[in-house]
Amino acid sequence: MNQTRRRADAARNDDLLLDAALELLREKGPDRIAALDLARLAKLTTGAVYARYENNEEILVGLWQHRISGPMRAFFEASLPAITPGLNRAEAQAIMAKAISNPHGPLRPGVSLLIASARIPELHEIIVPEIQGWLREMGISDDRSDVASLHKLKIISFVLGCLYFAAADMFDFDDWEAIKPLAHYILEHPSVDGVADIPDLPPPSIVVTTDNEARDALVNGAARVIARGGVERATTQRIARAAGLPPSALFSEYRTRQALFSDVAEKLLHLIYRNTRAENIDPTAEVSRAESKTPTDFNDPRLVKHRQLLSYRGALTEMALLSSQSREQRRIRLEFHLAAITDPVIKDALVKADQLASTFASQELNQIFGIPLAFAEPTVRMARVLFQGSLLLEEISESLNGRDLRYLYKPLADGFSQMVINQPLSALK
Repeated sequence: MNQTRRRADAARNDDLLLDAALELLREKGPDRIAALDLARLAKLTTGAVYARYENNEEILVGLWQHRISGPMRAFFEASLPAITPGLNRAEAQAIMAKAISNPHGPLRPGVSLLIASARIPELHEIIVPEIQGWLREMGISDDRSDVASLHKLKIISFVLGCLYFAAADMFDFDDWEAIKPLAHYILEHPSVDGVADIPDLPPPSIVVTTDNEARDALVNGAARVIARGGVERATTQRIARAAGLPPSALFSEYRTRQALFSDVAEKLLHLIYRNTRAENIDPTAEVSRAESKTPTDFNDPRLVKHRQLLSYRGALTEMALLSSQSREQRRIRLEFHLAAITDPVIKDALVKADQLASTFASQELNQIFGIPLAFAEPTVRMARVLFQGSLLLEEISESLNGRDLRYLYKPLADGFSQMVINQPLSALK
């Protein structure tokens, strides 16, 4: 009887601890779940915490295994019928919308674990093989030339990107509705006709350069440290070493560590986001900035040029960032987004960089190619959802690197042109 009671008490304590840990994950992120906070929230002793978990990493593993893995797998599995044509599409879309918009469920905090797992060995050794197994069971082949598998991976990337931005309250379902026909067009028209082969190129290095050498060294050093271990583990000593400066230099330039992080986020994210979203807009390829009318012909020179640029440069940019050489850049993007989920200062910097980059790209599409802002704005925002979702999926599954993304960008470019010329003019801005 006593043994049965002890087992029941242990099971109850486990549930209390996991529920409390999930709440702390949602509130503070994966790097700040302290045993004392966990015990207080669960209304247990710290001894009860250490009897079950040796350290913070084991708490995160327990969260994944018992609170997040099951719902996350169901989310992945619901993604395919949510996008592909079929009788179950409306039902699957409702499931996805409910999961993405629910601030109290396990999936939004689950994004934090996915981002952090690449640098936490205890999580990485569990999450990556598990997700790879899910993908195989969903019919996704390891054959990098399998276009059907590529489409499935990009659908998962897209819905994962939706969840990723929703976790930081940066997702708008109206954008989803605006680009839904484009998503269906891409799946129904796989093609790489007329697109040159993509060379293996690393992405351009991201280095902040201003007229203040000390600040530049600290900003770039902090970026490298954050890419390796996240914002919480970026101590002033590590940042100073990476910058090649004494720790005193940090505080002579910035009053606080937080002020440095705010500057890093603002400068670096602005540089990364604007460069990436403008990568497919080559100012030397302008057709006519003076032409203000919306194209009405698929073969309008402006749309032709836009399709050529997007089909090639879009695939080139993303394939480079998915390569193994680009891991540091991926980590910088992901770690700042992770910090933005719980840090309002970094979130402000992220939102500002995101909005400025999206506005810049949308206006360039409008001025150079005559693409109405009514299409350009939601498409640019949803493109960044897909892009960031793909980077995260690569980090947690190693499944996208080496696949030919021209099969995504060629139909994306064609479908976008079709949407522009088929839209009633009364709906355009």
